[in-house]
Amino acid sequence: METINTLLMDNWLLVAAHPMSFVLCALLFLGLGYLFSNHVYGKRNRTSQSRLANARDELARLENVLADEREDFNYHRAEADALRIDIERLSAIISGEKPLDSDADQGAIHKQIAGNTQTNQLLSAHLFLREPEHCIEEAMKKASVINKLLFVIIYDPAHPTKSNLSYSLGHFLQYQTTRKLVDQSFVCVLVSVLDETAKALVPGEDALDNCRWVVLNEAGDVLRSESVYANADEGLIRTREVIEHIEVLDK
Repeated sequence: METINTLLMDNWLLVAAHPMSFVLCALLFLGLGYLFSNHVYGKRNRTSQSRLANARDELARLENVLADEREDFNYHRAEADALRIDIERLSAIISGEKPLDSDADQGAIHKQIAGNTQTNQLLSAHLFLREPEHCIEEAMKKASVINKLLFVIIYDPAHPTKSNLSYSLGHFLQYQTTRKLVDQSFVCVLVSVLDETAKALVPGEDALDNCRWVVLNEAGDVLRSESVYANADEGLIRTREVIEHIEVLDK
């Protein structure tokens, strides 16, 4: 015990005799402690920051997914509403009963509801996800407000098949993808050639044996005009071409 006390006293005297050595040891100890802490906790801090950045990126991705899901939901709801309307209008075929005589000689397609003597023509308007407009001027006003193009279908009501309206438009809009694109990018118009504005959009050489498709901007400029192509693949291709062309012009 006496030896230990003697050694401590000697060391204390040594340190006291050399105060500069004590300061250097303290600084060295503090420096090493700082470097160790910075290495350990700095690494943890960088890891935490990286995890936080990844969490923010994942949150942004999930928000985009949610936005896409909401958009898909709105489209599916519109399709479901349209399907429900079609189901409600399904008819029972009753043998022995005929369409109205006034329409029978025009080649129109008809349906008849069981127990009801009234027949109703099957409208091609049901091919759209929502009821189309029937006036080009009113559709232009609507298009200018919501910044969309006009998807105009022109037919001749005096034609035996109304310019092949149900057949041609039915095939053109057969795919749900096409209907979605049309609903998303256009204000749809189904109009008779008896309308003066519509008549001006039909070339003189077109007898409207087939209904005509015209794409207009909100100012009334013709962007595309052709007979409706009775093919589902072509309907999708041509609709996409118009949309992509306009997107390029907007850029």
